[in-house]
Amino acid sequence: QSILKDRGDDDLIEEEKGVKESEETKTQEEEEDSVVSDGGDAKDLKVGTPSLPPWASSLKKGLRVEYYWNDLEGWCGGVITNDPVRIVNEIILEITFDDGEVHRIPFLPEEKVRWRPGS
Repeated sequence: QSILKDRGDDDLIEEEKGVKESEETKTQEEEEDSVVSDGGDAKDLKVGTPSLPPWASSLKKGLRVEYYWNDLEGWCGGVITNDPVRIVNEIILEITFDDGEVHRIPFLPEEKVRWRPGS
């Protein structure tokens, strides 16, 4: 398909070129969509259930950990003051933070990025 407009030969050539480029782009997008939808060479992404990091199994009373509280407070260090309690897929930790506050916080797989071993 070409769009004919009477603006001179140069304009006509550019117009045809633009139409051709847009058709090629459309064809490429359709091919990419078909590869993803038919499962051909595309990699199937699998979303799994989050799990606790390997170091979580070593959590015990007296161990130092850091918890990302929020953007204002940042990383807060503390010590696990009681034995961790495992409930299904989470671990409840009682932590005495460096500022003296004591909190019971669940260590959930979905929030594992908020935890790290203490330094």
